[in-house]
Amino acid sequence: MDKYKTKMTISKWFSFINLEKLSGKSQKAIQSFDAYVKKLTFDRALKLFLFAINDETNSLRHLDNQLVNPKLRKAIGVD
Repeated sequence: MDKYKTKMTISKWFSFINLEKLSGKSQKAIQSFDAYVKKLTFDRALKLFLFAINDETNSLRHLDNQLVNPKLRKAIGVD
């Protein structure tokens, strides 16, 4: 995993997503998602799944194993 490629790709994809323009129902669902979490907010989860798509991660177990990588944690904002 290339640090520059990963961070830039996630940032670029996420910049196109404007969560404020979503419907009220969607924003309420996001708020309820964020209400019970400490580190993995909706934004961070979305960045994590964007990384998994880009990296062609095979399974959630493999994605979980990748979360020990400090470069990935920094790119998605989970420190």
